[in-house]
Amino acid sequence: MGFEADKNYMMQAIKLAKKGIGRTKPNPTVGAVLVKQNKVIGQGYHKGPGKDHAEIAAIKNATQSVTNSTLYVTLEPCCHSGRTGPCTDEIIKSKIKRVVIASKDPFSLVNGKGVRILRKAGIEVTTNILHKEAQMLNEGYFVFHKEKRPFVTLKLAQSLDGKIATVEGDSKYLSSKESLKFVHQLRMQSDAVVIGGNTLRTDNPQLTVRMVKGENPYRIVLSKRLDFSDKYALIRNKDNKTIIASTDRAIKRFIKSKRSSNIIYWSLKPHGNSIDLNDLLSKAYEFEFHSLLFEGGAELASSLLREKLVDRLILVITPYIIGKGIDSFVDYEIKNLQSKLSFSSYEFKEVGKDIVLEGYFKK
Repeated sequence: MGFEADKNYMMQAIKLAKKGIGRTKPNPTVGAVLVKQNKVIGQGYHKGPGKDHAEIAAIKNATQSVTNSTLYVTLEPCCHSGRTGPCTDEIIKSKIKRVVIASKDPFSLVNGKGVRILRKAGIEVTTNILHKEAQMLNEGYFVFHKEKRPFVTLKLAQSLDGKIATVEGDSKYLSSKESLKFVHQLRMQSDAVVIGGNTLRTDNPQLTVRMVKGENPYRIVLSKRLDFSDKYALIRNKDNKTIIASTDRAIKRFIKSKRSSNIIYWSLKPHGNSIDLNDLLSKAYEFEFHSLLFEGGAELASSLLREKLVDRLILVITPYIIGKGIDSFVDYEIKNLQSKLSFSSYEFKEVGKDIVLEGYFKK
């Protein structure tokens, strides 16, 4: 098959993979398509941990013999045993003639080994077809394994004049219902949502997934002082998914004075009047979080930008003018334009009555 045909079939595999977004954690999202004599004979995607990998699902769903067929898969087939057996074994056993892979797996137990095993078995292997598009499916997975840290998304909702709240801190209903649903999708796709103590006190958020189907993420409250009561929804949670990140001293004091027993505590290094954000990312990596969604206020957002820790910015721009209020970014400044933060890529899209900017920072 030619290059254009390979791209077309791989795009079908990518579309299939998207069905599993947010549902496969900690596994990557993967899609697969089987083609024989220019006809799709099988397809599948990974639906979750312990369930068939995309390649196996495609083979099982095939409408005819897969012998001498071509397999298109968005991520390199695994070659190790976990909850399921190696996909490479099943591909070889099924006598598939050719395997087209969008991207090699960065996980150390695979990372090129799957390709070598298939080639050693006499199977023709083509790689890097729609490589970038496939990596976008699993941004957190790739950053986690390549850079040993979670992928960081910063989300803010602001008015046309760059305010995230009024002077009294009111930001409720600033964005549209459609934008709220979009944010719930972001939560569903993330391992954890992070806020600061100010956001906890002002908004008393739940940070759960309600407007779409999906599992609730962990919720991290980042605060140096922990000077809040246990009346808030996140502190009273019963699903053992709230994490309080603070200094060891503040945590001991908080535990002594509060009644909640469903909290996970992360002891982190202090940094000025706040918490060391790099230490937070290191702890999240130890906890095997692939992706973090920061939904905090202006102070937390500015700290993240100052430390250059943000991979992706989601900015929901609403069609309102607030005037005097709380700026999106505080205590963040540059001395000249050469120091400005800029995107390697970005796009705008309409979501309800809002405009959403999604930008990836240059690293």
